[in-house]
Amino acid sequence: MPQASETPLWVGDTVDASQLSVPESPLVTNAREVRAALHEATRVLRADWLHHYGEELERPATRVQREWGSVRGEPRTRPELDAEASIAHGLARVRELSEQWEQLLADPEAARALAAASTARAWALRRAIALVRTVDGAGNEDRVDALVRHAARRSRSLTRAEQETIAASDGCTSAGGASIGYAPQATQASQAAQPTPEPDAVLDAVLQIRIRQARRELEAGLVLNPQMRELIAAATPAVLTGAPILLIGETGGAKTALAEHLAGLGGTTHEFVSGYGDITGAQIIGAHELRASGDATVTEFAPGPLLRAMQRGVPIILDEINAMPPEFLKRLNRILQLRPGARFAVQEQPGLTVEIASGFVVLATANEYAPHRYRGIEPLSAELVNRFGSGTFRVHYPDSGADISDVPAENLLLAAAVVSAPDGSLPQGLGIAELTPLARAAFISQQVFVGNPDAALERYRGTEREFDDEPGLAETVIAPRTLAAVLQGVMLQGGATALTGALERFTAGVMHAADRAVLRLILVGQGLLT
Repeated sequence: MPQASETPLWVGDTVDASQLSVPESPLVTNAREVRAALHEATRVLRADWLHHYGEELERPATRVQREWGSVRGEPRTRPELDAEASIAHGLARVRELSEQWEQLLADPEAARALAAASTARAWALRRAIALVRTVDGAGNEDRVDALVRHAARRSRSLTRAEQETIAASDGCTSAGGASIGYAPQATQASQAAQPTPEPDAVLDAVLQIRIRQARRELEAGLVLNPQMRELIAAATPAVLTGAPILLIGETGGAKTALAEHLAGLGGTTHEFVSGYGDITGAQIIGAHELRASGDATVTEFAPGPLLRAMQRGVPIILDEINAMPPEFLKRLNRILQLRPGARFAVQEQPGLTVEIASGFVVLATANEYAPHRYRGIEPLSAELVNRFGSGTFRVHYPDSGADISDVPAENLLLAAAVVSAPDGSLPQGLGIAELTPLARAAFISQQVFVGNPDAALERYRGTEREFDDEPGLAETVIAPRTLAAVLQGVMLQGGATALTGALERFTAGVMHAADRAVLRLILVGQGLLT
C-alpha cells in the first residue's frame, strides 16, 4: 500500500467507497497536525536559510557546523546571532517532526489509516475544485474580461457576437453554471460508480481553496470580493481607453489598493501622488529647479509626475484628491477632458506641449466629505466631479448590505487570508471560530461608522458625542486596512495568544474618547475583551 504522503491529488475512478466514510481517528488527526507542522517548519527554515546564507538549504547540519566553527571568536552582530539561533531552532524542529512522521508511517495500522484519510481528502479536494469552478462560472468571468479588455484597448465597441457571449455568460453564472460534478465531466454510469465525499470534508476543502486564493490576492494588493470584482469589471473599459476614474469612500476601504489594481491593467508601472502634505500644483505638473552646470547654477524645467505619466503613457493615481491644492484642481478640470493622442500645453514651461501617450489615465481617490472626521479636505466641486462622469464609483466597506445578524463573510475571508499559510490552512487558535468574532466586530464598527440606521446598532450610538447628528464612531473604525494591520501584528507577536493584547493596545491608542468607549463596547460584546 502506498504511503499517505505519496497519494496523488487526483485519484482514479475506482475507489473503495468505504474508504471515504472512515471517521477521522485521533491518530489521523495527530498525523495531519504533524505533517502540517513539518511543512510549515520546513518552509520557514528554507526561507531563513536562503536569506541568511544566500543559497538554498543543503546538508543543513554540516553547513551550520562549518559556518559556526569558522567564527573563532569573531564578534557577531545581533541580527547574525538572531538569524543563526532561528535556523538552529528550525533545524531541531524539522528533525523532531520528521522523526515523528517516519514513526507514524512505520506502523502498518497507522499507514493504512493515513492512506484512507489521504484518499478521502483527495476526493474532497476534487469535489471542492469542481464546486468552486461551477460557482465561479467555470472560468467564464476570465473569458468575458478578456473580450472587454481587448475591445477597450482598441477603443472599439463590442461586436454583436461578443455581446452575445457576455450575455450568455451572465445567464450561466446567475443560474449557477453547469451541474456540479467531477472534472472532467463523467457519464451517468461512471458517476453512479463514484463515491461521494463527506460533506464536511468538501466544505473544508472549499474553504481552504478560497482562503488560499484570497491570500494570493492580498499579497498582490487587493482581495477580490464580489464588490471589487464588479467595480473592476465596470471600470476596466474606461481605464484602458484613458477615461478618468474617481473612487469615493470611507477611510481604509481599499480605494487606493483598488486604484493600484486598475493602474496595473495595462501591465505597466504608474505614477503616484498623495494629496496630503505641502504638495503644490507645480510639484504635480512640473517646476523649474536649480541645478549645477559646471561652475554655474542654472534653472531647468523638471516634469512632475503628471507630465511624466503623460509622456510615458502610464496611469497616474491622485490619492486623496480632495486634499489637494485648489489651484491644481482648477487645472485638473481641463486635464480630465484629455485623452491619449491629445496635446497638453504646459503653462509652467512656455512653449512646451506634451502629446499624451497611449496608456495615460487619471485614477483619483477621495474620502467622503466629513470635516470633523477627515482633516484638511475640501468638498469636490460639482464641475470637477462631472468631469469623471460615469467613471465615478463609490467603494463600500466589505459586507455592505449584509444583515447585522449575518456572518460577515467578506471581513472573515480577509481576516483568514492575513493569518493563513500559503496553502490556505489556518494556524492553531486562529481558525474560523476564533476569527469570526473579530470579523463581526470589524463589520459592526464599519456599519456604525457609516451611520447604518439598523436598530440593532442603537446601543453603539448611545454614548455622549461631540456631534449629535453624527454616527456613534466619529474618527476611528476597524476598517479592512485596520483589521489586516491588527492581525499582521498578532502573527508577528506569537499568534492567537497575542490577539487580546493587540486589541487592548488598539483601543487604548484611540484618541477620541467616545470612539474608544464604543469600540471597547463592540469588542466586549463579541467576547474579544473583558
